[in-house]
Amino acid sequence: MSLIERISRLVPGRARSSLSPSSPRASLVPLAQRRLRVLLSPQQVLCVVRHGGRLVDGSARQIAVDGTGSHWQAAIDALRTLLQQPDIAAARLPLEISLSGRWSQLVLAPWSDALLSEPSASRFLQTQLAALYGDNARGWSVVGDDAPYGHTRLVCGVDSTLLQALKDVAAECGHACRVIEPLLATALRTLEASPPKRRRKAPDAATGTLSRIDAAPEATGTLSRIKGSADAVGALALIEPGRITMAALRDRRIVAIQSQPGSEAWRLELPQAWQRWTLRAPELATIEQVAVTDLSALPPAHAFAPAAALHLVPDALPSRFHLSANPFGERAAVSAPAAQTPSPTNKPEVAA
Repeated sequence: MSLIERISRLVPGRARSSLSPSSPRASLVPLAQRRLRVLLSPQQVLCVVRHGGRLVDGSARQIAVDGTGSHWQAAIDALRTLLQQPDIAAARLPLEISLSGRWSQLVLAPWSDALLSEPSASRFLQTQLAALYGDNARGWSVVGDDAPYGHTRLVCGVDSTLLQALKDVAAECGHACRVIEPLLATALRTLEASPPKRRRKAPDAATGTLSRIDAAPEATGTLSRIKGSADAVGALALIEPGRITMAALRDRRIVAIQSQPGSEAWRLELPQAWQRWTLRAPELATIEQVAVTDLSALPPAHAFAPAAALHLVPDALPSRFHLSANPFGERAAVSAPAAQTPSPTNKPEVAA
Protein backbone atom coordinates (compact mmCIF):
# COMPACT_ATOMS: atom_id res chain seq x y z
CA MET A 1 0.00 0.00 0.00
CA SER A 2 1.37 3.42 -0.92
CA LEU A 3 1.90 6.28 1.48
CA ILE A 4 -0.93 8.32 0.00
CA GLU A 5 -3.40 5.47 -0.03
CA ARG A 6 -2.73 5.27 3.69
CA ILE A 7 -3.26 9.02 4.13
CA SER A 8 -6.56 8.76 2.27
CA ARG A 9 -7.69 5.96 4.56
CA LEU A 10 -7.25 8.26 7.54
CA VAL A 11 -10.35 10.08 6.23
CA PRO A 12 -13.38 7.88 6.94
CA GLY A 13 -16.42 7.66 4.75
CA ARG A 14 -14.81 7.79 1.31
CA ALA A 15 -17.53 7.48 -1.26
CA ARG A 16 -17.59 4.52 -3.64
CA SER A 17 -18.44 4.50 -7.33
CA SER A 18 -22.14 3.95 -8.09
CA LEU A 19 -21.16 1.42 -10.77
CA SER A 20 -21.07 -2.19 -9.72
CA PRO A 21 -17.89 -4.19 -10.42
CA SER A 22 -19.82 -6.21 -13.00
CA SER A 23 -20.90 -3.13 -14.94
CA PRO A 24 -19.42 -2.97 -18.47
CA ARG A 25 -18.41 0.62 -17.81
CA ALA A 26 -16.90 0.02 -14.38
CA SER A 27 -13.40 -0.58 -15.76
CA LEU A 28 -13.55 2.76 -17.63
CA VAL A 29 -14.31 4.86 -14.57
CA PRO A 30 -10.67 5.67 -13.58
CA LEU A 31 -9.95 7.27 -16.97
CA ALA A 32 -13.38 8.61 -17.93
CA GLN A 33 -14.49 10.10 -14.62
CA ARG A 34 -13.56 13.68 -13.86
CA ARG A 35 -11.90 14.85 -10.65
CA LEU A 36 -11.47 18.26 -9.07
CA ARG A 37 -7.78 18.66 -8.18
CA VAL A 38 -7.40 21.11 -5.27
CA LEU A 39 -4.33 22.85 -3.83
CA LEU A 40 -4.68 23.95 -0.21
CA SER A 41 -1.98 26.42 0.87
CA PRO A 42 -1.59 29.37 3.26
CA GLN A 43 -1.71 31.86 0.36
CA GLN A 44 -4.40 30.41 -1.91
CA VAL A 45 -6.86 27.66 -2.66
CA LEU A 46 -6.56 26.59 -6.29
CA CYS A 47 -8.56 23.99 -8.18
CA VAL A 48 -8.67 22.55 -11.70
CA VAL A 49 -10.75 19.83 -13.32
CA ARG A 50 -8.84 16.69 -14.32
CA HIS A 51 -10.34 14.39 -16.95
CA GLY A 52 -8.36 11.17 -17.11
CA GLY A 53 -4.74 12.15 -17.65
CA ARG A 54 -5.33 15.73 -18.77
CA LEU A 55 -6.44 19.02 -17.22
CA VAL A 56 -9.54 20.67 -18.65
CA ASP A 57 -8.70 24.00 -20.27
CA GLY A 58 -10.31 27.01 -18.62
CA SER A 59 -11.40 25.09 -15.52
CA ALA A 60 -8.85 26.50 -13.06
CA ARG A 61 -10.19 28.61 -10.19
CA GLN A 62 -8.46 30.42 -7.36
CA ILE A 63 -9.26 32.18 -4.10
CA ALA A 64 -6.64 34.21 -2.26
CA VAL A 65 -6.22 33.33 1.41
CA ASP A 66 -4.94 35.41 4.27
CA GLY A 67 -1.78 33.41 4.84
CA THR A 68 -0.67 35.19 8.00
CA GLY A 69 0.24 32.69 10.65
CA SER A 70 0.46 28.97 10.11
CA HIS A 71 -3.10 27.83 10.81
CA TRP A 72 -5.17 26.26 8.05
CA GLN A 73 -8.68 27.44 9.04
CA ALA A 74 -8.70 30.36 6.57
CA ALA A 75 -7.82 27.93 3.76
CA ILE A 76 -10.64 25.58 4.81
CA ASP A 77 -13.07 28.52 4.72
CA ALA A 78 -11.80 29.45 1.25
CA LEU A 79 -12.22 25.85 0.09
CA ARG A 80 -15.84 25.91 1.27
CA THR A 81 -16.41 29.16 -0.66
CA LEU A 82 -14.85 27.63 -3.77
CA LEU A 83 -16.92 24.44 -3.58
CA GLN A 84 -20.08 26.52 -3.18
CA GLN A 85 -19.61 28.25 -6.53
CA PRO A 86 -22.65 27.36 -8.66
CA ASP A 87 -20.85 25.47 -11.45
CA ILE A 88 -18.59 23.57 -9.06
CA ALA A 89 -21.48 22.77 -6.71
CA ALA A 90 -23.57 21.49 -9.62
CA ALA A 91 -20.83 19.15 -10.88
CA ARG A 92 -19.96 17.73 -7.44
CA LEU A 93 -16.79 16.16 -8.74
CA PRO A 94 -14.73 13.90 -6.46
CA LEU A 95 -11.85 15.78 -4.84
CA GLU A 96 -8.11 15.17 -5.09
CA ILE A 97 -6.62 17.44 -2.42
CA SER A 98 -2.95 18.42 -2.36
CA LEU A 99 -1.66 19.85 0.91
CA SER A 100 1.03 22.50 0.95
CA GLY A 101 4.34 21.50 2.49
CA ARG A 102 3.40 23.81 5.37
CA TRP A 103 0.71 21.33 6.44
CA SER A 104 2.09 17.98 5.27
CA GLN A 105 5.42 17.34 6.93
CA LEU A 106 7.70 14.72 5.39
CA VAL A 107 10.68 12.98 6.91
CA LEU A 108 12.76 9.88 6.16
CA ALA A 109 12.80 7.52 9.13
CA PRO A 110 15.64 5.02 9.54
CA TRP A 111 14.85 1.34 9.59
CA SER A 112 13.95 -0.16 12.96
CA ASP A 113 12.60 -3.52 14.01
CA ALA A 114 9.83 -1.53 15.67
CA LEU A 115 8.37 -1.14 12.16
CA LEU A 116 7.61 -4.86 11.93
CA SER A 117 4.36 -4.65 13.90
CA GLU A 118 1.78 -2.34 15.42
CA PRO A 119 1.48 -0.38 17.64
CA SER A 120 5.25 -0.07 17.90
CA ALA A 121 5.53 1.04 14.26
CA SER A 122 3.15 3.98 14.75
CA ARG A 123 4.91 5.04 17.95
CA PHE A 124 8.30 4.89 16.23
CA LEU A 125 7.17 7.00 13.24
CA GLN A 126 5.48 9.51 15.55
CA THR A 127 8.70 9.82 17.53
CA GLN A 128 10.68 10.52 14.34
CA LEU A 129 8.38 13.42 13.44
CA ALA A 130 8.33 14.74 17.00
CA ALA A 131 12.14 14.83 17.01
CA LEU A 132 12.02 17.33 14.12
CA TYR A 133 8.78 19.21 14.68
CA GLY A 134 8.31 19.11 18.44
CA ASP A 135 5.56 17.79 20.64
CA ASN A 136 2.82 19.17 18.37
CA ALA A 137 3.63 16.27 16.02
CA ARG A 138 2.34 13.82 18.61
CA GLY A 139 -1.19 14.93 17.73
CA TRP A 140 -0.73 14.39 14.00
CA SER A 141 -2.01 11.55 11.88
CA VAL A 142 1.15 9.77 10.74
CA VAL A 143 1.63 7.27 7.93
CA GLY A 144 4.66 5.69 6.30
CA ASP A 145 5.24 4.13 2.91
CA ASP A 146 5.77 0.41 2.36
CA ALA A 147 9.52 0.42 1.83
CA PRO A 148 11.16 -3.02 1.91
CA TYR A 149 12.70 -4.55 5.01
CA GLY A 150 15.80 -2.68 6.11
CA HIS A 151 15.13 0.44 4.04
CA THR A 152 14.31 3.94 5.25
CA ARG A 153 10.62 4.85 5.39
CA LEU A 154 9.12 8.02 3.97
CA VAL A 155 6.81 9.37 6.68
CA CYS A 156 4.10 12.00 6.39
CA GLY A 157 2.47 13.80 9.29
CA VAL A 158 -0.75 15.80 8.95
CA ASP A 159 -2.74 17.55 11.67
CA SER A 160 -5.60 15.18 12.52
CA THR A 161 -8.04 18.05 12.88
CA LEU A 162 -7.11 19.30 9.40
CA LEU A 163 -7.92 15.89 7.91
CA GLN A 164 -11.26 15.88 9.71
CA ALA A 165 -12.00 19.45 8.57
CA LEU A 166 -11.34 18.44 4.94
CA LYS A 167 -13.70 15.49 5.27
CA ASP A 168 -16.36 17.69 6.84
CA VAL A 169 -16.26 20.47 4.24
CA ALA A 170 -16.26 17.93 1.39
CA ALA A 171 -19.30 16.16 2.83
CA GLU A 172 -21.02 19.46 3.56
CA CYS A 173 -20.65 20.49 -0.09
CA GLY A 174 -21.60 17.08 -1.48
CA HIS A 175 -18.19 15.94 -2.73
CA ALA A 176 -16.42 12.62 -2.28
CA CYS A 177 -12.84 12.96 -1.06
CA ARG A 178 -10.84 10.52 -3.19
CA VAL A 179 -7.25 11.59 -2.48
CA ILE A 180 -5.48 13.62 0.19
CA GLU A 181 -1.75 13.89 -0.44
CA PRO A 182 1.29 16.12 0.08
CA LEU A 183 1.85 18.60 -2.74
CA LEU A 184 5.23 16.95 -3.35
CA ALA A 185 3.41 13.69 -4.15
CA THR A 186 1.15 15.49 -6.64
CA ALA A 187 4.20 16.95 -8.36
CA LEU A 188 5.82 13.50 -8.55
CA ARG A 189 2.67 11.94 -10.00
CA THR A 190 2.40 14.70 -12.61
CA LEU A 191 6.02 14.22 -13.57
CA GLU A 192 5.51 10.49 -13.98
CA ALA A 193 2.56 11.07 -16.29
CA SER A 194 4.32 13.73 -18.40
CA PRO A 195 5.75 12.77 -21.78
CA PRO A 196 9.56 12.71 -21.85
CA LYS A 197 11.32 15.98 -22.71
CA ARG A 198 14.91 14.91 -23.18
CA ARG A 199 17.46 17.18 -24.73
CA ARG A 200 19.80 14.23 -25.11
CA LYS A 201 19.78 10.55 -24.38
CA ALA A 202 20.30 9.99 -20.68
CA PRO A 203 22.84 7.43 -19.45
CA ASP A 204 21.38 4.12 -18.36
CA ALA A 205 22.97 4.33 -14.92
CA ALA A 206 23.07 6.79 -12.03
CA THR A 207 19.86 8.65 -12.87
CA GLY A 208 17.39 6.89 -10.59
CA THR A 209 13.64 6.74 -11.12
CA LEU A 210 10.54 8.25 -9.64
CA SER A 211 8.89 6.89 -6.54
CA ARG A 212 5.17 6.19 -6.86
CA ILE A 213 4.09 7.01 -3.34
CA ASP A 214 0.98 8.87 -4.14
CA ALA A 215 -1.96 7.43 -6.08
CA ALA A 216 -5.26 6.32 -4.66
CA PRO A 217 -6.41 2.94 -6.04
CA GLU A 218 -8.61 4.44 -8.75
CA ALA A 219 -5.76 6.63 -10.01
CA THR A 220 -3.25 3.93 -10.85
CA GLY A 221 -4.09 2.71 -14.36
CA THR A 222 -1.34 3.41 -16.84
CA LEU A 223 0.82 5.35 -14.38
CA SER A 224 2.34 2.17 -13.02
CA ARG A 225 3.72 1.47 -16.47
CA ILE A 226 4.89 4.99 -17.29
CA LYS A 227 8.59 5.34 -18.02
CA GLY A 228 10.09 8.09 -20.19
CA SER A 229 10.56 11.21 -18.10
CA ALA A 230 10.40 9.24 -14.87
CA ASP A 231 13.43 7.18 -15.87
CA ALA A 232 15.39 10.28 -16.92
CA VAL A 233 15.07 12.18 -13.64
CA GLY A 234 16.91 11.57 -10.41
CA ALA A 235 15.50 14.41 -8.31
CA LEU A 236 12.61 16.83 -8.04
CA ALA A 237 12.59 20.39 -6.68
CA LEU A 238 9.22 21.78 -5.62
CA ILE A 239 8.97 25.56 -5.42
CA GLU A 240 6.22 26.99 -3.21
CA PRO A 241 5.86 30.58 -2.00
CA GLY A 242 8.61 30.96 0.61
CA ARG A 243 9.74 27.33 0.41
CA ILE A 244 12.04 25.08 -1.64
CA THR A 245 11.75 21.31 -1.22
CA MET A 246 14.20 18.93 -2.92
CA ALA A 247 13.77 15.17 -3.13
CA ALA A 248 16.28 12.63 -4.45
CA LEU A 249 14.81 9.56 -6.13
CA ARG A 250 16.05 6.03 -6.64
CA ASP A 251 14.26 2.81 -7.59
CA ARG A 252 10.98 4.76 -7.76
CA ARG A 253 11.29 5.92 -4.14
CA ILE A 254 12.30 9.08 -2.34
CA VAL A 255 15.65 8.35 -0.73
CA ALA A 256 16.52 11.84 0.55
CA ILE A 257 14.58 15.02 1.18
CA GLN A 258 15.60 18.57 2.07
CA SER A 259 13.52 21.70 2.62
CA GLN A 260 14.53 25.31 3.20
CA PRO A 261 13.08 28.83 3.00
CA GLY A 262 12.94 30.44 -0.43
CA SER A 263 12.05 33.77 -2.00
CA GLU A 264 11.01 35.25 -5.34
CA ALA A 265 14.66 34.83 -6.36
CA TRP A 266 14.41 31.03 -6.16
CA ARG A 267 16.12 30.62 -9.56
CA LEU A 268 19.29 31.84 -7.91
CA GLU A 269 18.67 30.08 -4.61
CA LEU A 270 17.86 26.62 -5.97
CA PRO A 271 21.26 25.88 -7.58
CA GLN A 272 22.99 27.12 -4.45
CA ALA A 273 20.74 24.99 -2.24
CA TRP A 274 21.40 21.95 -4.41
CA GLN A 275 25.16 22.50 -4.23
CA ARG A 276 25.10 22.77 -0.42
CA TRP A 277 22.99 19.62 -0.19
CA THR A 278 25.35 17.60 -2.39
CA LEU A 279 28.31 18.78 -0.31
CA ARG A 280 26.63 17.36 2.79
CA ALA A 281 25.52 14.22 0.91
CA PRO A 282 28.15 13.52 -1.79
CA GLU A 283 26.23 10.51 -3.13
CA LEU A 284 23.67 12.95 -4.59
CA ALA A 285 26.29 14.58 -6.81
CA THR A 286 25.85 11.80 -9.40
CA ILE A 287 22.29 12.96 -10.13
CA GLU A 288 22.42 14.60 -13.54
CA GLN A 289 18.89 15.99 -13.88
CA VAL A 290 16.59 17.78 -11.47
CA ALA A 291 12.99 18.40 -12.48
CA VAL A 292 11.56 21.66 -11.12
CA THR A 293 7.87 22.15 -10.37
CA ASP A 294 7.23 25.87 -9.97
CA LEU A 295 4.18 26.71 -7.86
CA SER A 296 5.63 29.94 -6.50
CA ALA A 297 3.20 32.28 -8.27
CA LEU A 298 1.06 34.17 -5.78
CA PRO A 299 -2.47 35.49 -6.34
CA PRO A 300 -2.58 39.28 -6.86
CA ALA A 301 -3.72 39.86 -3.30
CA HIS A 302 -0.36 38.53 -2.07
CA ALA A 303 1.95 39.38 -4.96
CA PHE A 304 4.76 41.74 -4.07
CA ALA A 305 5.93 44.59 -6.24
CA PRO A 306 9.09 43.45 -8.02
CA ALA A 307 12.15 44.38 -6.04
CA ALA A 308 14.74 46.46 -7.84
CA ALA A 309 17.26 43.62 -7.65
CA LEU A 310 14.95 41.00 -9.19
CA HIS A 311 15.80 42.12 -12.71
CA LEU A 312 19.21 40.57 -12.08
CA VAL A 313 17.68 37.10 -11.58
CA PRO A 314 18.21 35.08 -14.77
CA ASP A 315 15.17 33.43 -16.35
CA ALA A 316 17.20 30.37 -17.36
CA LEU A 317 18.22 27.75 -14.83
CA PRO A 318 21.53 25.88 -15.04
CA SER A 319 21.40 22.90 -17.41
CA ARG A 320 21.00 20.41 -14.54
CA PHE A 321 17.55 21.86 -13.81
CA HIS A 322 14.53 21.82 -16.11
CA LEU A 323 10.96 22.99 -15.53
CA SER A 324 8.35 20.22 -15.43
CA ALA A 325 4.60 20.30 -15.95
CA ASN A 326 2.49 22.30 -13.52
CA PRO A 327 0.01 19.95 -11.76
CA PHE A 328 -2.60 22.72 -11.88
CA GLY A 329 -2.14 23.87 -15.47
CA GLU A 330 0.26 25.96 -17.49
CA ARG A 331 1.41 28.89 -15.34
CA ALA A 332 -1.48 28.01 -13.01
CA ALA A 333 -3.66 30.39 -15.04
CA VAL A 334 -6.97 30.81 -13.21
CA SER A 335 -10.27 32.61 -13.42
CA ALA A 336 -12.23 34.08 -10.55
CA PRO A 337 -15.16 32.10 -9.13
CA ALA A 338 -18.65 33.44 -9.76
CA ALA A 339 -19.53 36.24 -7.36
CA GLN A 340 -21.06 35.03 -4.10
CA THR A 341 -20.52 37.96 -1.73
CA PRO A 342 -17.34 36.48 -0.31
CA SER A 343 -15.85 37.73 2.91
CA PRO A 344 -13.08 40.37 2.56
CA THR A 345 -10.34 37.87 3.47
CA ASN A 346 -11.58 35.28 1.00
CA LYS A 347 -12.23 37.56 -1.96
CA PRO A 348 -11.86 35.65 -5.24
CA GLU A 349 -8.89 36.83 -7.24
CA VAL A 350 -7.87 36.43 -10.85
CA ALA A 351 -4.24 35.53 -11.39
CA ALA A 352 -2.23 37.75 -13.68
